[in-house]
Amino acid sequence: MTKFETLFGIKESQVKNTCVLLPLLKKEMLKNLGVKEFSKGRLYSSGNSKSFTAIQTGIGPGLSGDAALYLAETQCQNIILFGSCGLVKEEKDIGVGSLVVPEECYSLESFTDMLLGNKDCWQVFSGDKALMENFLKANKDIKKLTCATLGSLKLEEGYIDRLKEKNIKIVEMECSALFSASKHTGKKAMALFYVTDIIHKKPFYKDLANDDKMKLSSSIRSAADILCDFIEKNLSA
Repeated sequence: MTKFETLFGIKESQVKNTCVLLPLLKKEMLKNLGVKEFSKGRLYSSGNSKSFTAIQTGIGPGLSGDAALYLAETQCQNIILFGSCGLVKEEKDIGVGSLVVPEECYSLESFTDMLLGNKDCWQVFSGDKALMENFLKANKDIKKLTCATLGSLKLEEGYIDRLKEKNIKIVEMECSALFSASKHTGKKAMALFYVTDIIHKKPFYKDLANDDKMKLSSSIRSAADILCDFIEKNLSA
């Protein structure tokens, strides 16, 4: 058994042209993505739909970044991060359940840099512009926003003003690592997020109201359908 198969649960040869990275597996997400069999590896769990490989990475930049680096050993050419994000502040036409795509992503992955207020930690990384624009062209209702990948949920509330100053609309915990790793390996990458919370107003640690829960559940199903359709029509090898 190779290192890859030990870590991912499937062989390198089984990886398809496009991979979808899942920090979290929401209820029925695999079913919605058309993945029937899912194999557990030492670090990741993986399975195939008819047009892409789904990989559960776990939460955090290191896990998603490493997954992208390991995928350099396979035939994968496109990597799509499919996960959750929080809004920095409530927007007129964006709320819980909205689907968004990060145009660029600031890297605040380091807990220590956030804790110490390191002013030099605001590096910016982008995914593949052509891949993102093709996706948005096919899905005009999905908004393109600026993102920040954070190393701390606790500390994010103290960064509100700095995030607003840079016009950062959404925050999460994986995207900048994926973008930097994919640039390093020459793979194409983008991300699709569903909004699960709003800092201060609807924080991640409080239960959502029933109507927001319904919106979120519906948006995740819709996002899965959108991904499947886009990949099948545009990225299947």
